[in-house]
Amino acid sequence: MFLIIIALVICILYFITIAIFYIGWKKVFSYEPKGIEALDTMVSVVVACRNEKDTILPLIAGLAQQSYQNFELILVNDHSTDTTRKIIKSTQENFPKLKLIDAVGFGKKNALKEGILQAKSEFIITTDADCMPSYHWLESIFTFQKKYPSDLVICPVGVSDGFTVFSRLQALEFVSLVGAAAGSAGVGMPILCNGANLAFRKSVWLECQEDLHFEQQSGDDIFLLESIKKRKGIIRFIKSEAAFIKTKPSKTLHEFLKQRRRWAGKSNAYTDWQIIATACIVFSISLLTLVFLVMSAFNWLYIFAYLALFVFKFALDVRFLYLVRRFFQLEDIWMYALLLSIVYPFYIVSVAVTALVRKPIKWK
Repeated sequence: MFLIIIALVICILYFITIAIFYIGWKKVFSYEPKGIEALDTMVSVVVACRNEKDTILPLIAGLAQQSYQNFELILVNDHSTDTTRKIIKSTQENFPKLKLIDAVGFGKKNALKEGILQAKSEFIITTDADCMPSYHWLESIFTFQKKYPSDLVICPVGVSDGFTVFSRLQALEFVSLVGAAAGSAGVGMPILCNGANLAFRKSVWLECQEDLHFEQQSGDDIFLLESIKKRKGIIRFIKSEAAFIKTKPSKTLHEFLKQRRRWAGKSNAYTDWQIIATACIVFSISLLTLVFLVMSAFNWLYIFAYLALFVFKFALDVRFLYLVRRFFQLEDIWMYALLLSIVYPFYIVSVAVTALVRKPIKWK
C-alpha cells in the first residue's frame, strides 16, 4: 500500500512536469528572421575541438556559407592528437574569419573559456565541432537577440535522423530534451540547454565564471544557465527552424552511454531546485517502473501496476512529442516512442547509477 501511495505521488508530480513543458512550449512564439540587419555588428562563434579531423571541415564550410557574414570563428584546439590542427591551419588562408587558438588548459570547458576570453564580440554563440548549421543559423539567432535582448538564448539542436532504429531512437530522445528545454523556458523556469547551440552575452558569461565549476568535465551549458537564473537574467528559447544545429547520432551504444554518463556526472554540483526536482521526478518514475516490473516476477498482481504506470507515462510523453513533432520535423513517432518508452527506464536508471559511482569521463 505504501508503495502505491508513493507511485501516485510520483505520477502526479510527473503529470505536473509534463503539463508545464506542454504549456511552456505553447507560450514560446515562433520566430523567423525578416532579413539581415545591423551588418556592422560582429558575432563571435566559439568552438572547442579535440580530434575532429572528420567533422571540422564540414563545420567550417557550413559557417563560410552563412547568410550573415559579419562574424569571427574561433576554433580552440584542445590538444588534438590527430590532424585536426593541421586541417584548421590549412583553411585559414582562404577563410580569414577563422582564428585558431591552441588551448593551454585541458578539457572542453577550459578550451571554451580561452576562446571566449579572446572573442572580440559582446555576443557569443557556441557550437560543437561535429555539428552542422543551417544557412540562416547566425542570422536568425543574431536578429532574435537584436529584437529580444537576452542574457542567454537557448537554441534548438537536433540529431540527424539516420536509417537505423538506434539513430532514430536517439533523435526522438533528443527531441524530448530540447522540447523540455523550450517548454521550461517558456514558463520562466528554464532547466535545460545545450552548448552545441547556445548564445549569450560575453559580459554575462564573465560575471558567471565563478559558478561554472571548471573542475567538472562537462556542464559548460547547464552551469551557465544556473548562474544566469540565480542572477535573475533573461533566458529565452528561440523557436525557429532557421536557428537549428544538427549533430550526428552516436555510432555505438557504448559511445552513447558514455556521453550520457558524462552529462549525468555533473548533477551532484547542481544548485537550482527546479533542475534538481525535474531530474529526481524523471529518475523516480523510471526507477518505480523497474521496481514494479521486478516485483511482478514474485507477485503477478504487480504486473498491473507496471502496465498502468507504463501506459500513464507513455500517454503523457507521446502527447508532448506529438505537440512538438512538426517543429522537429518528426514523422511516424508512435512505434519509436513505444520502443523508447520500453527501454527508457533501464537507460535512465543505469546511466544515473553508473554516473554516480564511476570516475569523471573525459569529454572526448
